Amino acid sequence: MSEDKVRRLNLMRFWLFGTFVIVWAATFVFTFLWLARVGAGLMDVVVTSLPVWVITAVLAVVWHFGYKWWLGRSEGAMTPSAPE
Repeated sequence: MSEDKVRRLNLMRFWLFGTFVIVWAATFVFTFLWLARVGAGLMDVVVTSLPVWVITAVLAVVWHFGYKWWLGRSEGAMTPSAPE
């Protein structure tokens, strides 16, 4: 990959990680504030928020590898060679 494409992939990786951290913090705080009224503990908050975290992490990984493939497709790395 060219230097520009590597830079763009690193920037995408940074923003995907940042998005995951923001989603993690927001769901954790919101769920804690919501469940603290009924006397739930910290583990209850984690278990309640876990599906959102897992879905966000899986989507971020899929997006990363999809973007990596998309960047590499123009170099001919993903196209099969012509039969001889």
